[in-house]
Amino acid sequence: MKTGFISLLCLILMGACAMNTAQSAASRSGQAQADIRAIDAFVRRAFDIGATPGLGVAIVSHGEIIYSASLGFADVGAGIPASDSTLWYVASTSKSFTGFGIAALEAEGALNVNAPITALLPRAKWHPAVRPAELTLASFLTHTHGITDDPLVTSAAYTGAIPEASWGDLLRLHAPLPTRQLAYSNFGYNVAGMVIDALRPEGWKAFLDRRVFKPAGLDIRSTMSDAPPARIAKSHRLQADGRFISQPFAKRDVTMNAAGGHLGTIKGLARWVIAHLEDGRLEGKQVYPAAAVRRSHEILARQPPNTRFGFFDRDGWGMGWDVGRYDGEQMVSRFGGYTGFRSHLSMLPARGVGVVAIVNGDSGSGITDVIAAYAYDRLLGKPDAETRGAARLDSLATRLQTLKRRAGEADSARAARQRPLSRPVADYTGRFEDPGFGRAVISQTDGKLVIRWGVLTPARSHVYTPACIDADELKGFRYETVRKPAMARRPQRA
Repeated sequence: MKTGFISLLCLILMGACAMNTAQSAASRSGQAQADIRAIDAFVRRAFDIGATPGLGVAIVSHGEIIYSASLGFADVGAGIPASDSTLWYVASTSKSFTGFGIAALEAEGALNVNAPITALLPRAKWHPAVRPAELTLASFLTHTHGITDDPLVTSAAYTGAIPEASWGDLLRLHAPLPTRQLAYSNFGYNVAGMVIDALRPEGWKAFLDRRVFKPAGLDIRSTMSDAPPARIAKSHRLQADGRFISQPFAKRDVTMNAAGGHLGTIKGLARWVIAHLEDGRLEGKQVYPAAAVRRSHEILARQPPNTRFGFFDRDGWGMGWDVGRYDGEQMVSRFGGYTGFRSHLSMLPARGVGVVAIVNGDSGSGITDVIAAYAYDRLLGKPDAETRGAARLDSLATRLQTLKRRAGEADSARAARQRPLSRPVADYTGRFEDPGFGRAVISQTDGKLVIRWGVLTPARSHVYTPACIDADELKGFRYETVRKPAMARRPQRA
């Protein structure tokens, strides 16, 4: 009898526990749905500010994409809406791919990031003052090499005037900086791409495609020539009246480089974040070695104390990733920017959540970080998530009005600077060469000056009308003194 009573009591308690568990699960599910609805509303409010023509967002949690949205236009001029299939240019977020490629090679035993760079690139020719034997591959991955980034970066990111096969010789033109303190640039990841080229005959692009993108089923690509043009998001320039003008996509295959040179869909990039949150697993399958994922997140070099980027603390650099904190939570991230594009990839590993956000308007870069911060605040249950988010949106709206005013002022200032040429148009034409920057050709077509520099052609560089030319934009091209090309106003580096 006593045994029967105990058994009955156990059944009652088990039932109560099961009911509590079910109620708890339902409560968590209800909260998750409320968070997703709140994030969606916030994303749409951020987009409605009007700071970008297009916006892509994805939120991941514990191995799943829990939210994604593609808003506005991939190309305003052509009327092409943003969608799940849109390929967004990620700029310097590419460093996370290249850095992980290096981590994968190290996991295979193909290299040691602490080996001297001279052992990995034995044929490279360095500036005599650089002392390359003192530098390791880790020095280049963490921006602590202490070397200037031009001229190689100009060719890699913008012109393609010097072929990649010649970069080993180009290194001799890169002088040392005063110190080897961490100083962000593209140069180190261009050198990392050269290391992959030296170890893998297919080259760094094909290696990343085979070793990083295809195993995880990521729609991320290192070339643009094989992508339908209508799928590639265009960058846009803000006008004083708030409208956006589509700009030609400035990249070509030759300038899609290891420091900034990939196109990806929002969901493809979200899967990349999931793989890093889940120690290399996707949908139950181990697509990357867990050791390589963890290694890529290790801090190899420290930032100066109290380094911040927007809302985020940055403690140091790993292999392609910034490692830091958001409100005390460990954060692994990589952002990128290039003439109208801004990408944000980040994750809070201890919480299992991450964010992808990309815009294609030059005035909308702040939106990506504001959306990420709000999503984290909301998913972490912070009581001030709504008030913080609203205040940050208000700041974005205020900044947009300032940018509109500046756009009008810039147009007026440019018009005021224009003046007739002091010499015949033909005096400004010719070919100008430099060992580090390649060849720039200035020609005359229909009474206008046309500048071509590598893959920078009139659609992506400049066509000048002599009768109302901006003299500042031809500075460096004076007929009597020019020695090397000095293109006017390079786009922001990526």
